[in-house]
Amino acid sequence: MITIFTPVYNRAYIIENLYVSLLRQTCYAFEWLIVDDGSTDDVISLVERWRKNTQEFQIRIYRQENRGKHSAINYGVKLAEYEAFFIVDSDDYLEDDAVETVLEYWSGIHSDCQFAGISGLSRNKHGKMIGGTPCFREYIDATNLEREKFGLEGDKAEVLKTEILRRFPFPEYTGETFITEAVVWDRIAYEGYKIRWINKSFKICDYLEDGLTAMGDRIFMDNPKGWAHYIRTESLYRPLEKGIQLKKCYYYYECECTMFTNDEIQKLLNLNSADFEALTNQYHRFKQKLASICDGKDVCIYGYGQWGRRIKKYLDDLKIAIKYVIDQKYKEIVDVTSYSIEMDLPGTDLIFIALNMEAEEVAETVKNKMQETDVILCKDIIPALW
Repeated sequence: MITIFTPVYNRAYIIENLYVSLLRQTCYAFEWLIVDDGSTDDVISLVERWRKNTQEFQIRIYRQENRGKHSAINYGVKLAEYEAFFIVDSDDYLEDDAVETVLEYWSGIHSDCQFAGISGLSRNKHGKMIGGTPCFREYIDATNLEREKFGLEGDKAEVLKTEILRRFPFPEYTGETFITEAVVWDRIAYEGYKIRWINKSFKICDYLEDGLTAMGDRIFMDNPKGWAHYIRTESLYRPLEKGIQLKKCYYYYECECTMFTNDEIQKLLNLNSADFEALTNQYHRFKQKLASICDGKDVCIYGYGQWGRRIKKYLDDLKIAIKYVIDQKYKEIVDVTSYSIEMDLPGTDLIFIALNMEAEEVAETVKNKMQETDVILCKDIIPALW
């Protein structure tokens, strides 16, 4: 038997897709356990109606105050009745034979103490596998830390042993509602537990505008203690070159240096004094260099994604106003004056190309159009930090 677990927050408008996919299952050897994470819509009453009218499988729903998906998982693991715990988000739904397939492969690992569980693939509604095609045929046994070498990038459909998840709960920080699932999946892998990765789709993912994925880096910045937890544990689970690790820490420091004291950040990131001093020195050196570059000039930014907003934050700190930004999605930008590169652009002294991919090609286009303007690639200012 399987516990299919769904954390839900204000998803009354779409969770029926998942419910209908459960009704379509070729095997009903499961319960559907739902934890409502403080929704303000009518999702609870909707699920209650289904619960009363569904004979094929048991439905249980519980409620907690809004604390995030990771907290809902912790609660759900305590409530689960069966040994296999299958997390299926409220905006996802299952292949018709998902439960049957899970049970087929579960029989090969459930009594083997080397395994934490199994995992299938995820696809989008058009049939494209998320993360690409695995480089094995039926299945491979590997830890979560070995995914990349077997072509297992992207969202997968993990079914983990309930008792393992009870032993490795998600850390919870007061006032924060997100921590990446990698924190627990990688810890389980670090302890030596394998997953049997199946080359078959278990679920269909539909990434929505109100979902966690769509929030990008913003969700990490809004949950800084959980973000710091991820950075410091990843340095243990996935050892990186020192420069790459410090680059991740630098981005954290850049975003959070107005929220925490230096002592707090050093502790949150678990950095020694020498590394933390190098980090803060780089930060101040970058600001000084940026101030020198922009002195007395009208400034423009090309690209208002993550890098563009980072540059704007620095310029705001330095009290340097940007004249405008150039971006493909200029119609969606409301907090600054914005244009498309195709438009007639006002004159400016300096344009920062705030892109990583294809930055050189874009710089050439800008130079050809605005020949009197200096063009600087952000990644060239202090390459090690960007």
